[in-house]
Order: sequence, then structure tokens, then C-alpha cells
Amino acid sequence: MDPKIRNIVVVVVVVVLVAAGIGLYYVRSQHSNSGTSCGTPLQSTNPLKIDQAETVPDNIEPAATFSTPGWALVQQVYQGLVNYNGSSYTNFSGVLAKNWSVSPDGMHYTFTLWPGVHFSNGDPYNAYVQWYSFYRSLLLEQGPQFILEQNFFSTDFNATNPLTYYSNLSAVQAANTTLVSDLNSWDFTTPTSNELTAMEMANQSFQVINNLTIELNLGYGYLNSSYTYLLASISAPNSYAVDPILIDQHGGVVEGDITNDYLVGNAMGTGQYTLSDYDDVAGGGYLLTPDSNYWGKAAGAAEPWNSLIQPANTTIEVIFQETPDVTISDLTTGAVASASFAYLGPSSIQALQGQPCLNVQVLPTVYGATSGSWWIYLNQSVAPFNNLSVREAIAHAINYQQIIEDAFGGYATQWVGPVPPSYPDYNPQNLAPYNYNLTLAKQEIADSPCANGNCTQTIKYAYIDLGDWSDVATLLQIDLQAIGLNIEPVKIELNQLYALQALDTSGTCTTSTDAFGGPFYMGQEFYTSDYISPDDWTQNDAYSLGSANMCMSGYSNATMDSLVYQAAADSNSTNLTADYTTMTNLMYQNYTDIWLVVPEAVAVYSIYLHGVVQNPMASAEPFALLFNTQWAT
Repeated sequence: MDPKIRNIVVVVVVVVLVAAGIGLYYVRSQHSNSGTSCGTPLQSTNPLKIDQAETVPDNIEPAATFSTPGWALVQQVYQGLVNYNGSSYTNFSGVLAKNWSVSPDGMHYTFTLWPGVHFSNGDPYNAYVQWYSFYRSLLLEQGPQFILEQNFFSTDFNATNPLTYYSNLSAVQAANTTLVSDLNSWDFTTPTSNELTAMEMANQSFQVINNLTIELNLGYGYLNSSYTYLLASISAPNSYAVDPILIDQHGGVVEGDITNDYLVGNAMGTGQYTLSDYDDVAGGGYLLTPDSNYWGKAAGAAEPWNSLIQPANTTIEVIFQETPDVTISDLTTGAVASASFAYLGPSSIQALQGQPCLNVQVLPTVYGATSGSWWIYLNQSVAPFNNLSVREAIAHAINYQQIIEDAFGGYATQWVGPVPPSYPDYNPQNLAPYNYNLTLAKQEIADSPCANGNCTQTIKYAYIDLGDWSDVATLLQIDLQAIGLNIEPVKIELNQLYALQALDTSGTCTTSTDAFGGPFYMGQEFYTSDYISPDDWTQNDAYSLGSANMCMSGYSNATMDSLVYQAAADSNSTNLTADYTTMTNLMYQNYTDIWLVVPEAVAVYSIYLHGVVQNPMASAEPFALLFNTQWAT
């Protein structure tokens, strides 16, 4: 499973890793307004202008986008059944769904849709279109597919022997071929009786009840169980509704790792905005214009508390700036209301902090944890990391506070994995983070194969070439020299880290090859949330085949693998506490990963920007799921 990387910023140097989620600014003060009156108004309040420095969307196809810039755009134009309720990351409000109910066993979610919903071009939305959209997303087999595939799978329209994730491959391929043909030929506005019969058939993942009701039936995906965090998972863009009529006009559905060429560069959904002038190169950008025919005006009036369905206030113009210097200037001169950075140095941060026209708002820990919690992996299958004493020695040889102070200006905290801080079931036993204890570290080395300087080989250490992570690597190099271990920091790019998380064409972990200057049996690793749930993390950093574990730490424990999926399927708080206590202890006592830091998260935007509804899973600026409620004076 590919991690969805969010915009991540670290102090004292701010770094934004491009990917799905949030633009974060980790800075040193809680508020940049020095008390001096702001004398520089925003140059434009309609449109609201937003700079995006050095980053562009991967694409804007809802079933495929897996980056922060992509999600930020998609969520303004397309809509799903539900999304996070305001600033909450545990409660949800309906969007296309007016309400829903859950069966006592948690296996069936029935959604009643708002009547009269339509796409911005006037094409109708209904339960048939939602059925189409879900199955199409599964068939495209893009990066975010696993979010749906945990609980759902393709259909063979066989009520007595339904298709599941664990079905025979040839049966799956045959069913997919049939389903592709159906999606490309059926009428999802007024289906025929035969088409209705197929969509209404029981024992499939997505079951139409009537034109305004759809039931989601769990248990067909690889979890094969109920799922506590289903609403969070279907809040991701790959569950959003797309228009079958438009897609038919532009090539239809093609199974496999192929996206629709038209939707990669164009967007048209049921959301508050229409997209125009999209240009995905540096210097380009796009325009979001409030849809004058937006379906949700009456629904928004009926539910004034529900910010997710309110009509848009203001036109939004996003500009892809080539350099952060231009973006900094734009913020300070009032040319833009907010911005996203790929990199921002200390002097620039200090300059922004001193601007009376900018808000710098410290956000709760969950924002930073969601965007990126960081650790060091040690490959347990390779000497010297296959020795527990060596791993424990490394954990206690690292001066964590020095790293926090020198590399993050004091604005980061240690954590204990595998679940990040502020998440449900984080560190239930309240275990203390690994502490710097050089005496203990030397004792552990003395009890290991590395005693008496026996580990003389140079160990290559991979770290991402962003911000102050080079300083962290240097500090680690110094710390480990004190216990006789020599590491060679090697810079890698973010896309190279993705490659290192996977197998190469021969089935070998890329970390074990010379790719990008490797092999890398030790390195920097992190994860960011696809949606907020503890198992989104444990499936990646604790499960033996997880993308942030398999080729990194190489940690494999049958008890852990069982507990990861057992906990994902359970909603009993007592059971969950027990399961996550065991999972945390297993990795903690094994020194599987050296859990490093979670930087603080801070939002930065103009003091003239109002109506911001912030959420840890947000993609738009500043930390907003949607732009629709924003306006400026």
C-alpha cells in the first residue's frame, strides 16, 4: 500500500512533502502578529488567491490522485457520501448522503441520498451513479485503491457465490471484464429492468436499494470483517461520485493501471465549484468558480450547521509558483491570502512571523501526527541490526532532545509507535519514548557482536533531501560514532523513498540493492494518514507486508500480523486497548523502529481571511477540507 504523503513542514526549516493532505507550517511562535496594526490589505478578495510553491497535482482524477495538491483540488469539485464533520476527525456529516444507518453487526451501511443532486453540467446523480463510481474506482487499480479494497471488491453478480478479494484469480479477471463492459454500456440515469436487477442483487459490495438508497456491504475486501473506520475511509476522493455520461464521452472505463486521460486534466463533479484554466506546470494553476447551479443550496439552508454542503462564497485562484521567494513576497504584500511551500528556510520563517498581517496558529498534535510522524528503520534481517542489543544500543545512543532543539527549534516531540500521537489507541500503556542514555547504549554494544569495535563496516543511512533532515543525519552520525558504529548519510529524493519501499522487478527489496546509492539497511522513514484510524498506520508500519515495514525494518511477527487485522475489525474498546497495548509492546521491546519525532503543526494565513474550517485531514489551505466557507475582507 502506498502512503499518502501530505504537505509536511519542519522547523526551523519548513519542508512540505508533496502529497495528499495538508499544507503545514512547523514554526517557532504561536502567532506572527507582532501587535502592530496591519496596513497592507489583501490585493484581491474575490478571487481569493493562493500560492502553491514548487508543487503541482499528481493528477485530478478522483480514483487516482494521491497527493496534497491533487486532493485539494478534487475535494472542491467532487463529493462523496460523507466527510469529516467540521474540525472533528472522529465524527462525520453527510454530503451526498442525507443520512445513513448501520446494521447491529456493523457489516451493512445504508445511505439515503439527497434528492435532486446533479453534476455541474446538469447530469443527474443517484444511487446508480454512486454504484458505478465505487466499482469504477476499484477497477482502475490506482494507488488509493486499497482504501476501498479493505472492505469491498469487484462483483460477479452471483448472490450464492459472490466474488471476494480471496477469490480465484481467473474468476476475478472474468468478473472484471464483465463489469467493465457493464459500466461502459448501462444507462445509469434510467436503468433497464435487467440492469436494476444486477445493481440490486444482494451479496455484493455495493447494492442499490432504490434510486435514492445504496447499501455498502462489508466483508468482501481483504479485511473480511466489519470496520470501525469505514466512514473515514470513504471520505477519501476515490469514493467520490463521477459522471458516467461524461466518462462515456471520453473513452469510458478501462480496467487496470490506466486512468481516464480526460479526467486527469479536467474535473466536473457535484461539488460547490467548477474548474477552469487548469495548467499543471510551474507558473500555471487553476480557477475554482462557485457553481451558480449548485444542487446543495436548499440542502445547505436546511442544515446550516453542515459546512460540507454550503454553497461557495468566493472564487478561488491557485497559482503554482516556481520559487518560494515569490510566495513569501506574495504573503507579505497581501497578493495572496494563504500559501503552501515545498521548502521554507529559517530566515523566511522569521520574516513571516514578524508580519502583522499574517496569522500563525499552533494546531493540536493530531495535525502534525497526521501529516508525518518520523522514525529510523533498522533492517532486522541484516547484521548488525539482526541483533537485539545493537538495536537497543542505537535507540539509547541518540540524543533526541538535541535533535529536537537543533533541527526543529524545540518544536517537535518524541513518540512511541506504531500508532501516532492523538490517534485512537495511541500507546495505551503510556510507555516512555526511548531515552538518550549513552552508558546503557555502550553496555548493550558490549553485549553484542559489535563489542570491542568489531562492527567496522560503514553503514549507509538513507535520508530525504529536504530541509533540516541533513542536520538530523549528521547528528545521528555523531551519536552512533560514540558506540562504535559508522554511518554514511546518503541523500535520496522522496520518489526514491517510494521505490525503496517496494520490490524491484526481480522480487528483491530495493533497499537491498545498489539503487540510489544503496544498499540501505538503515534509513529515515515516515508515514502520513490516508484517513485517521490507527490501523491505517499499523497496516503499513507494523504488518509484515506493510509498505513502511516490509523492505525497511523487515519486521515480521505472526502475532502482530494477526492483531493488526483483529483490531481493525473490532469496535470493543476493551479489546482494542488490549490489542494495541500488545502491538505497541511488541515493537517497543523489540526496538523494531527508533521512533523519532512528530513536529508541531501551525497554520499560516492572512488576518483578513475568514470562514476557515480546519481539519487534520484537510488538503486545502489553510488546513481546510473545503474553500466554500472562506471569504476575505
